[in-house]
Amino acid sequence: MPVKPNRLITLIWLGLMISLPLSACDGLQTSREISASQTAQKESINTAAPATTDTQTTSDIPASPSPSQDPQSRVCEDRSGSIDRYQIVRNGVELSGAIYLPPCYGLDPELRFPTLYLLHGATETDQQWVNLGITEAADRLIADSTIPPLIIIMPLELTWVTLPENPFGDYLVADTVPWVDQEYLTLPDREYRAIGGLSRGGNWAVRIGLLHWGMFGSIGAHSTPLFYGDLHRLPGWIEGIPTSRLPRIYLDIGEDDNNLKATEEFVEILSELDVSYSWILNPGLHEDIYWSAHLDDYMLWYGSGWNDLVD
Repeated sequence: MPVKPNRLITLIWLGLMISLPLSACDGLQTSREISASQTAQKESINTAAPATTDTQTTSDIPASPSPSQDPQSRVCEDRSGSIDRYQIVRNGVELSGAIYLPPCYGLDPELRFPTLYLLHGATETDQQWVNLGITEAADRLIADSTIPPLIIIMPLELTWVTLPENPFGDYLVADTVPWVDQEYLTLPDREYRAIGGLSRGGNWAVRIGLLHWGMFGSIGAHSTPLFYGDLHRLPGWIEGIPTSRLPRIYLDIGEDDNNLKATEEFVEILSELDVSYSWILNPGLHEDIYWSAHLDDYMLWYGSGWNDLVD
């Protein structure tokens, strides 16, 4: 029997009302299945090996030694040395002075250095050589590997009392040198220890170096007239030194220096005694300008005695 239109509409409507909830349930089920699938996929990704990123923590990166942890890996880039002040008290007497330490001194406690004792002129102090520019000259020549790194000791002369009452030389030999070798990283052999000075300091260098030839392998005398009477003592001092143990000797002076005649007599005696020496006559006077202009010459000569230490 044919269905009437009104009844047909009613049946269609009822069918739609029943199918809609079922579709919604199917949709919900499908959404849940997709969500579960995505969750499983994420869990699978999280359990995989982590990707490398730029923000890894230190626990993710193998530890490597830093320069501070491994002293052997440290490379010194310093190009300037430093100045120490020292004080030694012996029998109530205070011995003092300045010490130049080369760049990177002490970085390797096994590395030891030659020593150069530089003595100042009359009425000056242990600061004279520093004021002339000795530290800058040493820094520059060491950086160029022209001379080996070295320690420079610049003692202060306490008094201008004349010899033999002046104890400066005795203090230097008996107290200062042993103390320096004990407190600093030095090469204590005579071959690696030099003494030099300008003007009055050169007088001391010659006297100390020849009288204590077992302690000093090189002597530098810059604008040096020698102490009164020492010119005549030279032959006896030199004859008392075994030929194979004679120190290296360097003399220089300005051609207009008022001590030129005395220095020339010094050179003549060395020649008569067949002593090897270096003798340089330069333009100039007895003044700071002259010594400052020849600092490189001095350092090159002292350093040439230690060529085996140059890289």
